[in-house]
Amino acid sequence: MKNIFRNIAAASLVITGLFAGRASAQAPAAKDKSLLWEITGNGLAKPSYLYGTIHMICEKDFKVADKTEKALHAAGRLVIEANVFDPEINTILAKEMAAEVPLSKKLSPADYHDIDSILKKTCGIPLAPFENYRLAVLVSLMAQKSFPCKELKSYEDTFVKMAKTDKKEIGYFEGLAEQTRYMLKSMNDQQIIDQIKAFDSTKMNNDKMVEAYKAEDLNTLYSAVTTPELMDENGIHWLLEVRNKNWVAKMPEMMKQESTFFTVGSAHLAGPIGVIKLLREKGYTVKPILN
Repeated sequence: MKNIFRNIAAASLVITGLFAGRASAQAPAAKDKSLLWEITGNGLAKPSYLYGTIHMICEKDFKVADKTEKALHAAGRLVIEANVFDPEINTILAKEMAAEVPLSKKLSPADYHDIDSILKKTCGIPLAPFENYRLAVLVSLMAQKSFPCKELKSYEDTFVKMAKTDKKEIGYFEGLAEQTRYMLKSMNDQQIIDQIKAFDSTKMNNDKMVEAYKAEDLNTLYSAVTTPELMDENGIHWLLEVRNKNWVAKMPEMMKQESTFFTVGSAHLAGPIGVIKLLREKGYTVKPILN
């Protein structure tokens, strides 16, 4: 179970950063095909940078563009979405994911049987070891299996290693427990059951998102991410609206102190409650870095 919790921390970011749900929002203009954005103006002495990640991706599709590497090296500090590298990860997630009611009592016999069968098929393990944990553990675990490869890469992990090599300060918008609580607030049990049963369609949606990500196409990516099947307006509120506003409230002081490379899930960048729009409303100039 300890190894599973280590994997769940990264997989939770897949849910909060990419499986972000439904919104009646418009993404940035199609011409702005970039994952990397420069933040200037509003009294900043040096530019800072905003990068949209895909939290997991197959190794064959993984690439850090020259412009991204250059921006990270130029910044004095790296700030990532959540502290998934917390050394107390097992203790934190075991506590946050603990259930008050065992799954065998929470689920109907039919749902228990179906989920047990799906879990065995996709992950090679039965439902029984998760008896005293929340259903969200299963969604996090299965998110890792929605990719057509065994070896997955993480942009956060890569950026942290690069920052450590440069001896940069590394910060986080959220603690691991805080990030996990937002995920838990965003989905009810029935939505989780429905997502598990629709695992094959989730895999297809993942494929679309990866292709859009590789093309740095936020428009297409945002459309793929905001499919109604994944999350309702409650999910939008907790995963995007609340968190985006919290982050943007913290960013000005960080940028004033030091040129900062911010990296969060791509779904947080776009739309009427996206980080790009919220920063512009605060008076910053936020423009795509295309080359």
